[in-house]
Amino acid sequence: MSVKHEKHNLIDADSFAELTQKQTGSGSSRYMEQRSEGSLRQQPFPSGFKALFISRVRPVWVGLALRLDAMGCSEPRFEWVSTAEEALTQLRNDSYDCLLIEIDSATPKPRLELLNAIRISGCHEPVVLLMSAPDDQVLLSACENQAELLVSAAMWESPALLSVVHRALSIQQIREENHQLQVEKHRRLIRERDEAERLLNQQRSMVEELQALVNPEAFSHQQSESEQGGTVNLRESDSRIEFPQIPFEVRNYYHELLRTYVIMGAGNLKDEILQITELLAAADLTPPQVLEFHLQCVELIVKGLGNRSTRHVMSRADLLALEMMVHLGECYQKKQSS
Repeated sequence: MSVKHEKHNLIDADSFAELTQKQTGSGSSRYMEQRSEGSLRQQPFPSGFKALFISRVRPVWVGLALRLDAMGCSEPRFEWVSTAEEALTQLRNDSYDCLLIEIDSATPKPRLELLNAIRISGCHEPVVLLMSAPDDQVLLSACENQAELLVSAAMWESPALLSVVHRALSIQQIREENHQLQVEKHRRLIRERDEAERLLNQQRSMVEELQALVNPEAFSHQQSESEQGGTVNLRESDSRIEFPQIPFEVRNYYHELLRTYVIMGAGNLKDEILQITELLAAADLTPPQVLEFHLQCVELIVKGLGNRSTRHVMSRADLLALEMMVHLGECYQKKQSS
């Protein structure tokens, strides 16, 4: 049977003896390995770490199991398959913390095709490719399929294998966290856009109430026309409201002023705000009409926000509207006094 599962990592005496002889080598190699394992202890492997080995010959994972045990990873589970069909079957029936794929001189193309098939099938588990000699094509495929590459003549017994596996796990965790943050950011933007639309609708309702108080006959006539034309979306009906008495240059100027106010705040824009208010007052616009014109410009800015905060734009826009209403009242007061 080509699939081997070792729940308790039973190590035979011969393999353990060979490993003990290897560990009695030079002190410098032990020192480098201890430094590597010491850095990995800061972020230990998950308990019950499960890995799938894909190679033509059953790998010797004794050293890897002992190093995991020394790091506190209890009962790691290893499985082995020899063919691509068996690997895809295992991935379809089970999940793994990491996949380790051996690439030798006889199977470079089939193994790269397997890696591509794994990614296309929607499997995003961390993958580590092992090979004894460097190959640019393998490196290119590893980069395209988000896999780590270990080039070592020792292959499965390489002391760097655990560090590469740990890096693959860390990168995968970072990707998942980034994806989660992106999802949360998208949801927050949707909530803010809905909140901005709700606030705009509330402010438009206030404008309609003011118009009904100032000129009830015109408002009732407009309301009867909308009823005859059927149900009309509020946003579509508002977008049809035009102000021919406002020149095109004044509209662009106010739109740019609103954008600057949103980005920079009040700052040194007092003179510009007073100037645009005087222009709107000279066009004989009533305060409800000025507020309606302001809401149209705010809606255009909210649509082109991108990833910026809608709540920030709405709060700044409300401050500008309040300041304009104050200056507009002063302008009309000066007109009446003169």
